[in-house]
Amino acid sequence: MKVCIIGGGAAGLMAAINIKNDDNKVIILEKNDELGKKILVTGNGKCNLWNSNMNTSYYNSSTPELLDNIITEDLINKTFNELCYLFAMNEKNGYFYPFSNRAHNVRDILVNECIKKGIEIKTNYEVKSITKKDTFIINNEIECDKLIISTGGCSMPITGSDGSVFNLLNNMGHDIVKPLPSLVPLYANESYLNKWNGIRCHAVVSSIIDGETKKEEYGELQLTDNGISGVCVFNISGDIVKALEDNKNVSVSINFINYLECPSDYFKEQYSDLTVYDVLLKFLDTKLIKIILDKADINPDAYIKSLTTKELSRLDKYLTSFNINITGYGDFNKSQVTQGGVSLKDINPDTLESTIINDLYLIGEVLDIDGICGGYNLGFAWMSALKVSDNIC
Repeated sequence: MKVCIIGGGAAGLMAAINIKNDDNKVIILEKNDELGKKILVTGNGKCNLWNSNMNTSYYNSSTPELLDNIITEDLINKTFNELCYLFAMNEKNGYFYPFSNRAHNVRDILVNECIKKGIEIKTNYEVKSITKKDTFIINNEIECDKLIISTGGCSMPITGSDGSVFNLLNNMGHDIVKPLPSLVPLYANESYLNKWNGIRCHAVVSSIIDGETKKEEYGELQLTDNGISGVCVFNISGDIVKALEDNKNVSVSINFINYLECPSDYFKEQYSDLTVYDVLLKFLDTKLIKIILDKADINPDAYIKSLTTKELSRLDKYLTSFNINITGYGDFNKSQVTQGGVSLKDINPDTLESTIINDLYLIGEVLDIDGICGGYNLGFAWMSALKVSDNIC
């Protein structure tokens, strides 16, 4: 049979490699002038290939109840074995990277495998039309028996993912869950933002939507002149983006000293004869200290032992639950992944074949599945590609 793959990213390349054999002809249609362009920017150019703790709890979808039917333990094990064959991987705290620490090497290994197998590759090729009769006809010129869509979503449009495929799929009868940015920085409108710009620290961040705490993440927090960023922020951003789209009230609570249950008690016990400023200097950036003390209305030269009960309470509040109202988020140019896409209700969970159109398969970010940071989104690209290739072969 002839199999056409639209999109030569991680999922498309993995599918092509595993489908091509003496009986199957495979052609990749890529919009960019090179394959795997998005791979090159993953993991800050180091390419986080996988995570040792791979399960559906790290993924999001508008139909989360369907995830367990798609991401199974057998598929996880099969994918890991395939990655071990293709790449020499190094594990660090559960995160798998290539030993080379270079995303370029990962892309080149995949492309070289395609070339060795004789897979036909067309770059600078934009798909504008897809029709289906007995076979698929692409742009009224390329015919194939089976079609795989692996174009990605809308995130990082500079890499070619512009979301145009969603219009084609919608016209073919598929339900598209509204694509939105995810794994993005969050924006605020506070007077102190220019004062804390550039600070990096480890903290716990919690999303609060209409007064209810939703998610909590720990990690490096980046304080910027327009809000907050960093992996921990990215991991709570998906729900916040959707909430803002629904005009809900959204804020983020920051615990700057999560390792102390009650900072003021610890300060009184250990540093009662020091000033508040001198004590906080042991824990926080000087710029952040000034903001916190100003918010708490505490004199930085006051001694810990002289603070009133109310002052100590306010100090604890701004150290452990510093609240910042969120008013916006980064667009698709800033997002690492797209949330939304083709509804999982429109696919067979065992094969990822469309239930609307026979012999049409959907893999990777084009589906309504997105993961948190840590190799999960690239992991799903690999897993979905292997699930489809198993079915076709």
